[in-house]
Amino acid sequence: MKTFFLFRSDLFSLEYYHQYKQLDEFKRKCHDYYLLFSLWLLERDYFDQVYIIRLTKKPIPDIVFNVNGKLFIQTWVKNLNEVLKLPKPKISFFRGGFRIYDEFVSRNPKFSDLTLYLGAGRRILPQWGGKYDAFLMEDERDFVKNKKCIPFYKTASPEIFHPIKNSEVKWDICWPCNFTQIKFKGQREFIKMISQRPKLREFSIIHCGNKPEQGKKLCKQYKVDNIEFIGHVTRPELNKILNQSKFGLNLSNLQDGCPRVSTEILMSGTPLLLSETVRLLDYFRSTGVINITPLSIVSRLAKALYRYNDVKNDILNAVKNEFSFDIVNKKNIDLWNNL
Repeated sequence: MKTFFLFRSDLFSLEYYHQYKQLDEFKRKCHDYYLLFSLWLLERDYFDQVYIIRLTKKPIPDIVFNVNGKLFIQTWVKNLNEVLKLPKPKISFFRGGFRIYDEFVSRNPKFSDLTLYLGAGRRILPQWGGKYDAFLMEDERDFVKNKKCIPFYKTASPEIFHPIKNSEVKWDICWPCNFTQIKFKGQREFIKMISQRPKLREFSIIHCGNKPEQGKKLCKQYKVDNIEFIGHVTRPELNKILNQSKFGLNLSNLQDGCPRVSTEILMSGTPLLLSETVRLLDYFRSTGVINITPLSIVSRLAKALYRYNDVKNDILNAVKNEFSFDIVNKKNIDLWNNL
């Protein structure tokens, strides 16, 4: 029996999608790519059972979905050593790069046939001596010589992020980012940039994300008045707003991991204005992405608007073909099966 383990996080809090106890509702409403990819592996017969493993301080009942006679099991353990009692996995995927993961795989190097690591931010590579068979990378710039680095292709839920036909365009730019992460997302820099470039003041911009009062305060400081702050929105609402915008914007710096908003924007069928500092595989940068720098943003925007219909059609075709959920997922599992 082929078993797949996903170690999703070292956080003890429940996620919103743990409320979904029915498979259909889970597939429609869960945005988490790692869980949806794991489910896809089961549905496509790559594995006979899947375990999603999380830590807990108090007992939590398993959430089990029956997928054509195969089990997708979300389970909680107080100690990672408990997973040694489960069937030996063919592949284990550790997401997050946490110390507890490194210590576990160092103690149990043979517990899985193949052990994969996907870190984030400063934990792009293991920081506490973890022994893994391959390191998954979301940007070619993070590849390290003499390390077993392979690309990881991450996309977004097609149930949530997808093109909407005949959407009325209301904004030039949709800017989704949270102000709780202002050190990583470039908010101050962009608002300051608008104040210094009159051409940028001509664009209608909608910001989606928490703590909008911080954005309004920065706009007041820099005398910027063309950004509409609407606060937190649900992901289906974000998809609708992206479809009503000409471009999506991501200005994360290299301290950030690989922000999922990049693929969410692309999968909505919206061309992406992307800072050169944002982590993203060249595979995704090849279509529907306008790479920008602080000095080039005005000229790149002008060129993109001049040939906007072509740019828009390119990304719509890519969503349907190159970036489809099936194609992206298959690229990952094919790589892993060849290790």
